[in-house]
Amino acid sequence: MYTPSTKIFWFAIVSRLAILMLQVIFNALTPDHHADAFRRVLDPMEKVSLWDRIILFSFNGFTRWDGEYFLHVARYGYTYENTLAFYPLYPATIHILAGILSRVLPALNVQSTMIVAAVLINFVCFVKSAVTFYHLTEYVFRDVTTAYKAALLYCINPASIFFSAVYAESMFAYLTFYTVLASMKRTSILHFSFPLALSTLARSNGLVNIGFPVYFGLKHLCDLASAKGEKCRRKPSVQLVLHILKLITLRNCFDVLSAIIISIFPFLLLQVYIYVKFCASTLDKSLLPSHVLQYAMENNLILPGAKDSEWCNASMPLAYSYVQKTYWNVGFLRYYQLKQIPNFILAFPILYIMLRYVKEFVSEYRSELFLLGFFDSEARSESSTKMKKYPLNMFVFVIHGLFLTIFCLLFVHIQVSTRLLTSASPLIYWYCASAMSHECIDHSNRQYEIRENMYSKWKVFFLSQERYTLQDKLVLFYFVGYAIVGCFMFSNFLPWT
Repeated sequence: MYTPSTKIFWFAIVSRLAILMLQVIFNALTPDHHADAFRRVLDPMEKVSLWDRIILFSFNGFTRWDGEYFLHVARYGYTYENTLAFYPLYPATIHILAGILSRVLPALNVQSTMIVAAVLINFVCFVKSAVTFYHLTEYVFRDVTTAYKAALLYCINPASIFFSAVYAESMFAYLTFYTVLASMKRTSILHFSFPLALSTLARSNGLVNIGFPVYFGLKHLCDLASAKGEKCRRKPSVQLVLHILKLITLRNCFDVLSAIIISIFPFLLLQVYIYVKFCASTLDKSLLPSHVLQYAMENNLILPGAKDSEWCNASMPLAYSYVQKTYWNVGFLRYYQLKQIPNFILAFPILYIMLRYVKEFVSEYRSELFLLGFFDSEARSESSTKMKKYPLNMFVFVIHGLFLTIFCLLFVHIQVSTRLLTSASPLIYWYCASAMSHECIDHSNRQYEIRENMYSKWKVFFLSQERYTLQDKLVLFYFVGYAIVGCFMFSNFLPWT
């Protein structure tokens, strides 16, 4: 019999194998769309063996769209200005692992080992992230069944193809869930600062995760105040803030400041590196392969040090926002055009779920909102007869999810909302898990599945139950439908989320 976390471990593996098979089938049966997009630069002198062709057949559907950029950066580094939109942690990890694999698999060429490395990294990161997400949800809800359902939904999430493709979603999700769980458990500073620092090098929204350890650090002070018998929840909000400030010691300040510095330092170091490479140095063309230079000439791409870009002369020279605006037209309300209506429809389900979750949480905890989720209100503590649907300690997750949702609505290409939110926020999984009809069979024995399923690595309730409610059908249709259609669209170079 398997424990819930073990079931999640095996189901995560099965889900990745299913995505792999779907990608192979769809890529083999349907001709690729000739998209006007960046293609990774291939070495014309590189030999292609039978084993390389097998690797290409098996995994080429995972290398579309942004995957082309990540593989290029992994092999050649930041050779063009437009590649600066892709953060370095994932391609650097690919480069390192590919170097190891080249010794283990000498029959493969460099490009094949890069692809194998990229797929392996995402496979491991996804499985780790699924198990970590299960433990995070169990810690928040104090309920095995909710954690089990939410983690299963994560394994079949609507953006599943991006968690297996050559994208940073799986790595970022793992680092995010690990950081949040470590912050909630109040472990050592390095325990959550190190993965938090890495997440800022994985995706641009990794900086937003800094709010979690800061928030839970303040909440820890409030818990200490409550433990000492202080009547904190009776205080007005201004007096409450002053009371918390009195509890802050020099050590608390040092811990929070250290966590912030450790977390931000790699990101700042990256900005310095990019500035020096593109704005403060001269390009030595002998350091770049001829085919890389040729591709730049054919496509009018800006090389390091070859031309002063507008962002180099800015008061705060950050390349990311400039590159996004210049090459992808990303900016405030820039995507609000009639021709983008299909993409808004594509992103509507996840945006609706996120906003609906925020609305329900706010409705449940109106009296607690001014306390920022640090304390239960007096009304709630005296009236426990009405059971709450969501725990109060989800407050910071709701604020985090609301911020990302608003950012998606106002700034990003709207269809990207699906993969951005599914890899950064747990709210969609928590909301859909609470909507599904499956309940714990035996609370005393922690029996989260029917007995037959508990002895299987891949059998789960939504694949074996006899009756489905309307909400069950809607959730499964959205998750499984988007996962399958996404595999077809993405693997054939068709636009998707």
